[in-house]
Amino acid sequence: MLEVAAREPVAIERHKKVKAIVCSPEVFQGRSDRDGQLAERRAARAAQALVDKDRLIKHQRLAIDLVLMSQSQREALIARARMEVERWRRERLCSEDYIARWDALLGLPVEELARAMASESPEWGVALRQNSPWLLVTP
Repeated sequence: MLEVAAREPVAIERHKKVKAIVCSPEVFQGRSDRDGQLAERRAARAAQALVDKDRLIKHQRLAIDLVLMSQSQREALIARARMEVERWRRERLCSEDYIARWDALLGLPVEELARAMASESPEWGVALRQNSPWLLVTP
């Protein structure tokens, strides 16, 4: 059994149920490393989900502000966002897909823009909130 356990885990059964597994320290360490890597990946995904949720909340708050602020404040804020998108284009800071999508969104009536920004739908998506012209623009 020890010779086999040196190569791979060996299950010990009693009444057709696995009661123990014997393996070499090297095999055990490899399994622990993989488990640790999986835990790290899960933690990284959870952390990214929190970042994404935070971005969504910030965009939802801004959407509410856009709807409630005066027309002149709204126009100034949207103009600054458009300038940021234009800077992306001029300096080639991100994909033309993001630039085109933001151009289209910023051209919508404010209620539709706010609805799109506050949405969790895949059409709006995490990607556009990661590349947002609003990050440097504050009301």
